[in-house]
Amino acid sequence: MAEWLSQTNQKLYQARLLLDALDAYEVSNNSPAAIISALQESVLFQLMLAYQSYLHEIAEMAQWRESVISLTQLIDDAPTVTGEMRELKKLEEDDFGWLCQLLMAFHQCGDKNSAAVKTVNNPSIIKIQDTASASLPLRDWYDRLIDLIDLQRNNRQES
Repeated sequence: MAEWLSQTNQKLYQARLLLDALDAYEVSNNSPAAIISALQESVLFQLMLAYQSYLHEIAEMAQWRESVISLTQLIDDAPTVTGEMRELKKLEEDDFGWLCQLLMAFHQCGDKNSAAVKTVNNPSIIKIQDTASASLPLRDWYDRLIDLIDLQRNNRQES
């Protein structure tokens, strides 16, 4: 588990570095939109890598040693469903919640039509745009992910 813990921490650290760089570019009025967009996507990717790494941490606690692709796969395949998994599942299913929006934003990075397609089911879902004006709550998602991971790790240590 120590390998996944350090991997999760490394990805969170890299996300913070990218957020700091993004903040610096956004302060400058003449920053190219392509750089802002690239930094936004880079932060999203690091947050997703941190989340996936954290899912591996949880999987090992549940005695699951296989690769973890998603929380749904972990819940379906792991011999034990932990409280951490249940909490994450609720957050993933909350359309208005930060984790669901983070996951949607990440998945839309690979969708070539994401800027042109409107979300029929939930117009509040945040979309990545092709312009730098797309304001994503990346810092908020980062803070919430760190808080969640710290809280769950602390709860495990107290148990």
